[in-house]
Order: sequence, then C-alpha cells, then structure tokens
Amino acid sequence: MDDEAGRDFMAAPDQSTDGRATLDALKVAVEAADWAAANAAVRSGWFELMSLHGEATRVLLEQAPVSTLRAQPLLAMMLGVTYNAIGFHRMRALRYFVIAVRAARTPRNLTLDSVDRALIRAAESSAYRLLGRPTLAVGPATAAVAALDQLTDEQRAEIAQLPRLYSQAGISLYYAGEVEKAMDTFAKGLAASPTTPPSPGFGNLAMLAGIHAMRGDLPEALEHVEYARTGPWNARQRSMYTGTFYRLAEAMLALERFDTPAAQEHLTALDHDRRTIEHWLAEAQVEAMLLLVEGRPGDALAGLEAYVAMRGAEGRSSVARHALSRLRSLLQLALGNPDAASVIVERDTPPGPVRRIERARVNLSLGKNGSALTELKAAAGHPLDTRTTAEAAALETAVLLRFPTTARTRGVVQQLGALLARTTLRLPLAFLPSDDLERVAAALQAAGYGGVTTDVPLRSLLPTAEPELLLSERELAVLAQLMETGSVAEIASALVVSANTVKTQLRGVYRKLGVNNREDAIAVAVARHLLVERD
Repeated sequence: MDDEAGRDFMAAPDQSTDGRATLDALKVAVEAADWAAANAAVRSGWFELMSLHGEATRVLLEQAPVSTLRAQPLLAMMLGVTYNAIGFHRMRALRYFVIAVRAARTPRNLTLDSVDRALIRAAESSAYRLLGRPTLAVGPATAAVAALDQLTDEQRAEIAQLPRLYSQAGISLYYAGEVEKAMDTFAKGLAASPTTPPSPGFGNLAMLAGIHAMRGDLPEALEHVEYARTGPWNARQRSMYTGTFYRLAEAMLALERFDTPAAQEHLTALDHDRRTIEHWLAEAQVEAMLLLVEGRPGDALAGLEAYVAMRGAEGRSSVARHALSRLRSLLQLALGNPDAASVIVERDTPPGPVRRIERARVNLSLGKNGSALTELKAAAGHPLDTRTTAEAAALETAVLLRFPTTARTRGVVQQLGALLARTTLRLPLAFLPSDDLERVAAALQAAGYGGVTTDVPLRSLLPTAEPELLLSERELAVLAQLMETGSVAEIASALVVSANTVKTQLRGVYRKLGVNNREDAIAVAVARHLLVERD
C-alpha cells in the first residue's frame, strides 16, 4: 500500500469533525487499560483516527498487550494500518493484520462484535487492493458487505462512517473486475448515506457516476451527477480523492458534447497526488481523450505515456497495458499509424470480443472491409457495455455503407440511430474515419435520426487511411531484419529469398516510411511501434 493511496483510502473524513474527541476517549481508555472502551473508541472514530491522528493512535495502541490485541482484533487492525503508513515498518504492520484477520475470518468467533468484523474485513479488502492484489480483495470485500448488510439498525448507528465502508468494499470489487457487484455495493452505500450535509456517502455516488459515464450509460451518469452537484455534499468532497470519479463523469459527459473547456475545468478541479492516486488509469484515459477530442492526438499520446512513466512499474504492468490498449490503439489511428495500432491491439488487448472490435477498427482504417465484418461478427452476442456496443454498431454501419445499400444495411443504420438517440453517446461516431463519418451521418439523417449528428459539433477524430502507404507483411519482415543488419545478403538468407527481392522490398519500405536510409527507417519504425514483438 503506497503512502498516498493509503491516505486516500483512509482519506480525510467527509464529516467536518477533527476527531479530537475520539482520540481523547481512546487516550483515557488506554491509560485506564479499559480495552473494551478503547475498542469502542476505535469503532466509532475509525476513519478520523486513521486519517487525522494516525501517529497518536499508533503510540496509544502500542501499549496494548498482545493478548489484548488477540481478544480485541479491531485494535490490532487499527495498529496495523497505522504502522503500514510507515514505510520501514510494513512488515510489523503485517503481523497485526494477521492477528485481526484470523479473528475476523472465524465465523464461529462469538466474542467478535459484528461491527468489528465488518470493519476488519473492509480494511482487509482495501489493504489487498492497495498492495496490488485486487483478486485477493474479493473475498474480504464480499464478506464485509455481507456483514454490513446483516447489522441491526442499532449496530449500523455505531459506525458513523458506514457509507464509506461500503464505498471501500465496492472499490475493491471494482478493481477486481467484479463491476456489477461493485455497483450494487455502491448503491447500498449511497442508500445508507445521511441526507443532511456533509454526508459521508459521496464516494459511493461518485463511483456510480463515473462508472456509468465510462461504460456509456450516460442518462444514468447524468442522474447521479446532478445529485452530486447539489445534494448533501460539499465542494471539498467533489474534488478530493472521494470525488475523483465524479469529476471524471462530468468530464466524460462534457466530451460527449465536444465541450472540451468544460471537461478541462473538471479535470483541473481534481486535488490529489497524481503519483499515487489509485484511480490513475481512469484519470489518464480521460485526460488523453480530452486532448484527442481537441484534435491533438500527438499531445494525447505523449501525455498518456508520461503519466504511465511516472507510475513506474505499476504503469508497465499487464493490468495497465490491458486497460490502456484500446486508447493507445485509437491514438495511433488518429496519428495515421494503423500498423502501430494493430501491433498494440495484438500485443496488449486481452483475447475476447473487445479485441475483435478493435481489430475491426484497424481493418476499417486499412480498407479491409471483409476482415472488419468478420471480426465484428465474431464479437456479436457477447456481453458488452453500452459504449463498446455503440462503437461496434458504428463500425459495422461504416463498413456496410461502403457497399451498395441492402436491407441489412438499413437495419443496421436504424439500430445505430436508436442506440445513439437513447444513450446520447456521440463519440462512437467520432471514432470513424472522416469519409465514413460523412456516409454514416447521411444514412442516419435519411433514417430519421439526423439529430444524433447535429445536436453536437460532431467531427471525425480519425483521418482517412492511405492503404498504399501501409507496409505489407513481407515488408515488415524485411524491416525487422533491418534492425539486425544492413546487409542485403544476410537479410535475404534469413528470409530465404533472393537479394533482388530484398532490394525491391527495401525500396518499398523506404518509400512508405518517407526515408532513404537504414537509420531513418529504424527511427520511424520505432516511433510507430512497428517493430514491437507481438506476444
């Protein structure tokens, strides 16, 4: 758990209290060796003690005997959390985590209070998540939600920050890929939130708004955003860690209207450390999307890669590569590099319908209409979120409109128009090459859906591809060999072709890359990701 992410999880309380009364109560209880009272103080001031008085809390709880920590595992978990914030003492933190978790995982442990069990399991799930082990967080997150659901009204009243426990369990589920369970958990947390300001449930509302927006469920996202703009929340909640997904939802809604100044305003309002915020992947994607919609794909790609580099090993992880593959491929297409886009799709996009759809997008830009339709057909019938469904429908419509109109084409156009009208999505159209967008817009107009292309300043974000400038498979093979040697004879031997064939293919490579020597060809190929191994 990195320091800032840990502070974010334990984030500054949504309530205005500074937690001093709780700390004083804990101090009195510890001095009297009244560990039951100490446990009650930790239970009632869980978030305040962690986020505002971590060091003081640690000093107090260090006085508890080990036997007490085993009997009162909530104290052990709190002590572990406070030690975890000290980089050189995280092994010691693990010791206390183990004491607490063992007690909480024993269903028949009748001495453990139900509230304490819920707090421990929620903290356990967050610890796994922030340590980069999200799949291990699913079990404790699910157990935490179940424990919270089973609390009586009196027990729920003991947890001042109950909605935040739901929020943290939901975030753990979300990053483990259990999106539907996460959404259900956030809904429970929001329902449990007080309606008087400042309510501690904003994290649940923000996550719901952001996930809906990114999945393309814009009416639902807007409904949540409108509540977030007013409701029992304050400006600080909207901009700190808990409000990250709210700001991203606002930005995505603005980008669907092509209102980049409004989107930038919300991104600028975010107040957190970009080096350690756990929601960095979502933020990096929305930032890059903003620049793409502004017509600056080069700046978008450079900014994205800078953000990735800043995150170090985390940015190079397979999780990050998978999450960013679609955007990276799209940016390469916007830059006129379909070869690079194809490499990224094959290397980084996990097998499945999404990879099929991204292959279809690349094939569309290459003029490979049959291949594009084949990929889209293979993706059909798989469960997809609304945004991906709309993008697939837009791609299929674009391909079919390259041929004479048929009944199938008219049906696909109507389906796309109805989908866009219902969802208010517009970016799926902008991700078509410019000439295809013109044909799709005209077809939608003729089908009675002209409003979906005229209610925003819609424009294509992708250029029309120039297939004659794309390298063939044989030319790519020659280019790969060129990295190893400049000798025509050696290249011919490696590829088992004649020297004359290699010379012809080299001329084609140089012409298409706009260079006239080996060094420049290699430089261009590296910049366009043409020589990245497809693993």
